[in-house]
Amino acid sequence: MPIDHTATFPAAPDDVLAVLTDEAFLRDYAQALGARLESLESTPDGGSPRTVLRLVVPTLGVPGVFTRFVGREVTVADRRNWTTDGDGGHRAVLQVESRILGRTAAVRGERRLRPTAQGTRSTVTGEAEVDAPVVGRQAEAAVRELAMVVLRREDDVLRRWLGSPD
Repeated sequence: MPIDHTATFPAAPDDVLAVLTDEAFLRDYAQALGARLESLESTPDGGSPRTVLRLVVPTLGVPGVFTRFVGREVTVADRRNWTTDGDGGHRAVLQVESRILGRTAAVRGERRLRPTAQGTRSTVTGEAEVDAPVVGRQAEAAVRELAMVVLRREDDVLRRWLGSPD
């Protein structure tokens, strides 16, 4: 199930990346999700910044058909490995996974931060995948919708950190 999300920010790609890899931002982001942060690792400096979060996330918003299987919360591992793209921007490989009843629900893809005249254009592309043959497509659609909610919430927190009201 494809994921495609675009947002713009009034700051240069280097500044956006600095916030996205800041531990205080990541804690604020987890709180905005209503998640409990189990662990946080951030290496913001150097040529390849990286973040690894382990969150316990409430399943509010999960379609009712799945709620009885996933319970009230799930543990999610969120890994992002960044590199420069050579055009003044940055690219991250994204891997967000949760194990539920022995099955993996994942979002895999990339995030690009590209410079624009107004600041930065952020594009997230990827796939929602669920290792469940019988309900896989329906579960992937639910994971995709949750991923879009999470991306919008992350954008809101990021704009606040960058000092932009919109």
